Amino acid sequence: MERHKPKKQKQPIKAIREMCIECMGGRDSEGYAKRINECVSPDCAIFAFRSGKNPFHTQNLTDGQRLERANRLSKAISHDKRTEKVA
Repeated sequence: MERHKPKKQKQPIKAIREMCIECMGGRDSEGYAKRINECVSPDCAIFAFRSGKNPFHTQNLTDGQRLERANRLSKAISHDKRTEKVA
């Protein structure tokens, strides 16, 4: 029964981004991303979140944690390259 399935929830930050897109004319309008970045409505309650990221979320990482994340990322990238099909 399809009606009893829970609705897919969108992350709040992504919902804010979608609201900004709609405010600037929707996805059908050309150049909506540029207009969002150049938005001049600092009185808007969601102005700081318009880029789709939380500006107040900062990570205070040690040098060891940064190095560990960089190694993990490079390993993941090299793993993806090995699985690519060669034409």
